[in-house]
Amino acid sequence: KSMVEHYYRNVHAVVFVYDVTKMTSFTNLKMWIEECNGHAVPPLVPRVLVGNKCDLKDLIQVPSSMALKFADAHNMLLFETSAKDPKESQNVDAIFMCLACRLKVQRSLLCRDLEGRPGQARRLEPTHDA
Repeated sequence: KSMVEHYYRNVHAVVFVYDVTKMTSFTNLKMWIEECNGHAVPPLVPRVLVGNKCDLKDLIQVPSSMALKFADAHNMLLFETSAKDPKESQNVDAIFMCLACRLKVQRSLLCRDLEGRPGQARRLEPTHDA
C-alpha cells in the first residue's frame, strides 16, 4: 500500500494503454482514471491514451472515433499503434517524444510561476559548459 501511495505522489505522467481488439480493455479505462483521481493525481500531470494492436484490422472492436471522443473528454492525447509491428515502431517513439514535450512545457510553466517568489524554487539556466 505504501508503494502505491508513493507512486501516485511522485507520478510525472500517466500512459493508459488499451487493446483495440477488446472492448472490455477500453471500458476498463474509466476505472483506471478513477484510480488516478482517487489518489489525487493532479490534472496537470500529462495523460496519454494508447490503443495497441491496431495492425489487427479485422479484429478491431474499439473504433478510433470512440477512442478519440474518450481522449478528448479526459484531456489526453490519443495514439494508435502496434507494439509488435516493426512498421509501427516509430509511433511508439512519437508517443514518448510527445509526452516528453508535455513534461518539458509543464516544468517550464511551473518554474516560471515560481520565479521571483521569495523562498521558492528558481529555474536554473544551463551554463555553456552543460
